[in-house]
Amino acid sequence: MTVRFLRSAAPACVTILLVLAAWFIVTALELVPDYVIPAPLAVLNSLVSTWPDRLGSATLLTATETIIGVILGVVVAVAVVVVSAFVPTIGQAMTPLLVASQAIPVIVIGPLLTISLGYGMAPKVIVVALLCFFPVALNLLSGVRTVDARLIDTLRSLHATRWSLFWRVRLPFAAPRGFAGLRVAVTFAPVAAVFAEYTGSTNGLGYLMLQAIPRLQTDFVFAQVVVLTIMSSVLLAGVTILERLICPWNTPTGERNPS
Repeated sequence: MTVRFLRSAAPACVTILLVLAAWFIVTALELVPDYVIPAPLAVLNSLVSTWPDRLGSATLLTATETIIGVILGVVVAVAVVVVSAFVPTIGQAMTPLLVASQAIPVIVIGPLLTISLGYGMAPKVIVVALLCFFPVALNLLSGVRTVDARLIDTLRSLHATRWSLFWRVRLPFAAPRGFAGLRVAVTFAPVAAVFAEYTGSTNGLGYLMLQAIPRLQTDFVFAQVVVLTIMSSVLLAGVTILERLICPWNTPTGERNPS
């Protein structure tokens, strides 16, 4: 397991090291102004020096908004899938609405939510929830509907109820697809929270970016980008671990485990 993990992680680690090396060389040779691309050490210094009084609290707020939004989006998505499974007419009616709803960028809804709900956490949570809801719901609905009909017929011949068919067959079959959608969603969720903070906030990473960009505090902006990258990576790793726990029958490559 450890050897396989190291082999899979090696290309990504090498790529990161190459990017850092190129970044260091470009800034050391002063090929670009430091207000465009600051030196790695300047970014690290900004990250460390601003963490206790500014960056730490902003990161905590943005992370809280992101996590609550992700949980809310997943809960609503699962609820919609459950209702659609037991009332197929609702599922058929909601699928085109789900697809059409993505024609409106979620970020555009942010200002409207800020106007109606104020500058607190609620608008940011709703924006993140909307971003997470669509890929999870659509993938779960697709999985629930594509269960092998022969398996369903076999279980019905054994007098399986509609309730047991859903919870024991349809939902477990669809769960890996739902996690696939969730992995995509959590990658962009912190960015969605930041964009929502752009529309109106008094703290958070988005608020700090709005303050830093006009002042050309590029090292501070880069430090926040580093924090957002780490946040997305942690969320993605958490979802991957959760999938391994909930769907142990599903291998990392998406193939069924024969054991």
